[in-house]
Amino acid sequence: MRVAILSDIHANLEALQAVLKVVRASSPDLTVCLGDVVGYGADPDPCCDLVREHCAFCLLGNHDAAVTGAMDESYYYEAARHVLRWTRDRLSEDNYRWLYGLPYTRMDGEIGYFHSAPVLPSGFFYVVQSSEAQTHVQVFDRLKSLSFIGHAHLTHIFQVTAKKAKATDAKHVALREDAKYIINVGSVGQPRDRDPRACFALWDSEAETLDHVRVEYDIEAAASKIVKAGIDEKFAKRLFLGV
Repeated sequence: MRVAILSDIHANLEALQAVLKVVRASSPDLTVCLGDVVGYGADPDPCCDLVREHCAFCLLGNHDAAVTGAMDESYYYEAARHVLRWTRDRLSEDNYRWLYGLPYTRMDGEIGYFHSAPVLPSGFFYVVQSSEAQTHVQVFDRLKSLSFIGHAHLTHIFQVTAKKAKATDAKHVALREDAKYIINVGSVGQPRDRDPRACFALWDSEAETLDHVRVEYDIEAAASKIVKAGIDEKFAKRLFLGV
């Protein structure tokens, strides 16, 4: 099975449309979203519509949770809180209810899907360093062979054993009993690994390979919409830098 895994769209319609075009051309068996459909960007409602149309399921991201009141927005700094409130006022009632009802996790055999750290999905913890991956050693027996996550907008892969977690750049991810993997799939709408292109992951279960697929999109259009909407300009500027 080939699975296209999207995450952290952040209301960037131009990026999402470009990614979905590549996804369709790749003909995966399944397309899923790990959450944060909204936040930062200027097109929350259209992005919700597209995710609902094209993804078999979507998880609850922290921005989705904050917009719907499932998470305290005081966690965010003022510019981000402004976007949360702005987004809330522009979601259709149907999409608001859809976001509110999204789950934290999804399990499929030896694959687990999460927005953030698998150790406590509702805590929205990051996994960007080996020390953070190391926390999962204590729940090694409960981890799936593969845990796909978003949240950090990065493309890290961590190998976890019963004793140690370490970063790896392996593209061949074997389903071994003695090692499990936590894979950050990158961000569709706001990458932060200094590559401004939209990013999603493509997992091939037969070949046991993982690819982070980069997609060019109209950054200028997405950024202009943010500025025009009165959202903090820094959320537009960072799109050009991938930070």
